[in-house]
Formats: sequence, structure tokens, C-alpha cells
Amino acid sequence: MAGAAKYTGAVVVTLIGVLLSSVSLLPVAVDRLEFNSASLSRELQIWRSQGQYYVHNRQDASTVGIFYIDDKASKGVTDKNTLLLLHGFPSTSYDFAGAFWEGLKSDYRRIIILDFLGYGFSDKPQVASEKYSNMIEADIVEGLLQHLDVQKVHILAHDVGDTVAQEMLARFNDRSMGLSHGLSHPSSLRILSLCFLNGGLFPEQHRASFTQKLLNNDLAGPIVSSMSTYSMFAGTFSSVFGPNTQPNMKFLQDTYALLKINGGKLILPQLLKYMAERRANRERWVGALINSTCQIGLINGPADPISGKHAAERYKELVPQPWVYMLGAHIGHYPHVEAPQSVLQAYKQFCEHVRRHV
Repeated sequence: MAGAAKYTGAVVVTLIGVLLSSVSLLPVAVDRLEFNSASLSRELQIWRSQGQYYVHNRQDASTVGIFYIDDKASKGVTDKNTLLLLHGFPSTSYDFAGAFWEGLKSDYRRIIILDFLGYGFSDKPQVASEKYSNMIEADIVEGLLQHLDVQKVHILAHDVGDTVAQEMLARFNDRSMGLSHGLSHPSSLRILSLCFLNGGLFPEQHRASFTQKLLNNDLAGPIVSSMSTYSMFAGTFSSVFGPNTQPNMKFLQDTYALLKINGGKLILPQLLKYMAERRANRERWVGALINSTCQIGLINGPADPISGKHAAERYKELVPQPWVYMLGAHIGHYPHVEAPQSVLQAYKQFCEHVRRHV
């Protein structure tokens, strides 16, 4: 056993060395920045100024601050035209900013978005005992919606946001059947529709990146997260985008700033425990899709190496009467960033599908 442990450790160290030596360490100026409110880009500061904080009470009597934006039109707001957006890993609510955000306003009078616990402008507890969990994130989302007096909502989710949405859907399905599981934040929330963007809906189809596997390793994770640089981030992050729709430097630097602010880089291994959680809860979360009591759909970027065309095919196999929209062959894991207008068009079609089946 000791020999095996030494061998495993040697392999991990070798892999870390390969990873670190395979990327440029430039631009070092970006990596050396200690991101705080003053050093954030003007666009990020504007985004932050539009939001506020929800104080979430946890089961252990502690509290956490969750950043959110509640964008309401001056007239005509109802639960039926309220949309909740759920972001992915390792990014934040800012993924949806800009043209995509503005495009959604043509159909929704109220749009709510948050940074999950451990992400972006929300609190990032760094104690070793902190448990980042999709179950806890779902508690937080439902708690926020209760705080905002939202009783009915449409949901558009991406990546790990898909998994949080699956747990929310499982709870909604349970409530529809009169079941309760003693949740810390009992909810009467009604999900009117749920549309997924690329994400790990099916753990057997999820193809984690090399860096994700390292970060998720108990031995390598803390080392890689502490030694990682902007260039390592940029290379890994860009690799899941389509070949012709790569993120620009501005988006990369802003995303990295939101990851690094308040020590967020150091908790990446803890955040990635959602991969194991997906496997442990596969029956519940995949079952939520199969037995959904609301209209659900998938908009997929097929060039995504993590959850692209292969994941969409699995969705078609398992979900009854599946609504699936395949984007252009070159679109990758971040369709709403890579092709915002195409995703807006696809989402409008999904909304029309929902209205026809109400």
C-alpha cells in the first residue's frame, strides 16, 4: 500500500509538472494582480453596482452573502414573465451580461441572476470543512426566490447550473406528487419551464478536462489551484469553446478576475466536488428529467468536448418527447457567450414550444 501511495504521488507530481511546463507564464501582469474592487474592470464594476446581497441562513446557524441582480421592468411584471438564470463552473453570473442579457428582456419583464456560493462576488468560505454542494446551492437559490417573493419562474441554466436546476426540478416533481424531504428551506416554488445549455446532465456522458481531473484529485487539487496562473486558466478555459468562437482576452481576464477575487482560486478543488455529487445522485437527477412535471428542453453546442453532441444524443435517448436544439457545428461549451444571438433565437423557439403545451 505504501509503495502504491508513493507511485500515485509521483504520478501526480509528474502530471502537475507537465501541466505547468506546457503553458506560457505570460501575461504575468494579469496573474500578479491581487483582484479587489478597485482593480476590477469598469464593466465588472458596473455589473457589481447593479446587484445586491442576499444573506442566506444555513442549517448550522451561520450566514453567507450571495450576490444577485434582480432586473425588473417598471411595468407588467408577473411570475409568468420572470426568468431565473443559473451560471456554470468556473465562471459567474457575468457570463450572461451584455447582448444576451438585453436580448432576454424582449420576452421577460423580470430577470434574476446570482453568483453561487464560492463564485464571483458571493462569499467564498475557505475553511477545509466547508462543503460546497449542489444541494446547498439549490437551498440558496430557493431561499433567494422566497426572499424576493417569487412563486413561479422560468429557468435557463448552464453547466453546474444545470445540476442545481436538476435538484430544483427533483424537488418540484416531489412537491407535485405531495412528497417532502425535510429540506432546510421548504419551498412552494413552481417551475414553469426549464431549459438547459451545455452541462453534465448525465454523469456517464460527462468528459471532464485534464485540469478538472487534477483539481478534483485530493492530493493534486490544492497544489494545482495554488500554483495555477492566468495563462493556465486561459488555456484550459478556452479549450472548451468552439474553434472559431474563442473567448476574447477581455472576457478571459474578467472571468479570471471573478474567479480569483476573495481567494476564489484556492477553493476550486472544493467546488469541483460537484462531479462526484452528480454520480452519487444520478438516479435522482436524471430521474428528474425523465419524470419532469414541467416543460424542459436542451440547447446544445455540439463542438463542446465536455458535454457536446454526445450528451445531446444521450438526452434524446432518455428524456421522453425531448425538445432539443442543436446549434452550429462549431459552437462549444459556452453557447450563450460564443453565439448569443443564435441561443436567443433557440430559446425563443423553446418558449413558443412551452406556450403551445401549457
